Amino acid sequence: MIERKPSLPELTIKAIQRLFADEAIPLAGNFAFRMIFSLFPFLIFVTSLAGFFGTEDMVTRIVTFLLGVAPENLVRPFASEIRSILTVPRTGLLSIAALVTVWSAMGGVDSVRIGLNRAYGLTETRPVWLLLLLNLLFVMGGALYLIAFSALLVVIPALNEVIANYAPQWQIHIDTLDPYRVPLAVLILFFGLWIAHRLLPNKVLRPREFLPGITITLIVWLVITAAFAWYLSHFNSFSTTYASLSGIFASMFLIYLVGLVMIFGGEVNRVIMIYREERAFDDDDRNG
Repeated sequence: MIERKPSLPELTIKAIQRLFADEAIPLAGNFAFRMIFSLFPFLIFVTSLAGFFGTEDMVTRIVTFLLGVAPENLVRPFASEIRSILTVPRTGLLSIAALVTVWSAMGGVDSVRIGLNRAYGLTETRPVWLLLLLNLLFVMGGALYLIAFSALLVVIPALNEVIANYAPQWQIHIDTLDPYRVPLAVLILFFGLWIAHRLLPNKVLRPREFLPGITITLIVWLVITAAFAWYLSHFNSFSTTYASLSGIFASMFLIYLVGLVMIFGGEVNRVIMIYREERAFDDDDRNG
């Protein structure tokens, strides 16, 4: 039995061992493919929903804001296509094309569910209709969340201008949101990870059970994104291997790493949970 708190290296090694045991490498590849496959359908759905509410320009702001956070050489292959999607007004939420779009976007959510269940050592027992409903709610909730967040990008500068005119002593001195791009993007990611770990696994997890993993996931995501961007700037071997497709494959490889790290965060949580269960068993054994 474990009598002491495991060190960080020991915890990391155990989580990596579980990562390989759970076949996370091919699972992360599936995650990368499905996320790329569902990216544009999801954005089409968001713009359709925004058009329904009459706020297409607000979605353009939030996506442009987020594209500004990511390293340019990683988003360049998709940026022009994403912006072209955002410039097309869409209001047909109930069309067959829209339903196919939503179905494709749901595939990205489903890959996250599978990865987290595998990481937490869970077997899926929920009925298919409930999983489909959960995926649909995630797609719709994510779209509404982006629309609501884009509204803040409009409201905050406008509110600051009103304060400057009528109550300058309370002015926040925010002339632009550019310095807050990374913190706001991290906040969006943190909230998304929180909801994913809370609702997608086939077990209701308490915050203390998944917070360590999502914290590690965010930190490693920031590190690998910066490191990968630096690598592409100085040693871009993708261009010599994949020629004109190098940007797409580089972005897909980064998403593959993102998926692997997300599963690793779940593995870290599982290792901590196992340790706590064994420690509680030891305490009961000694007290009994």
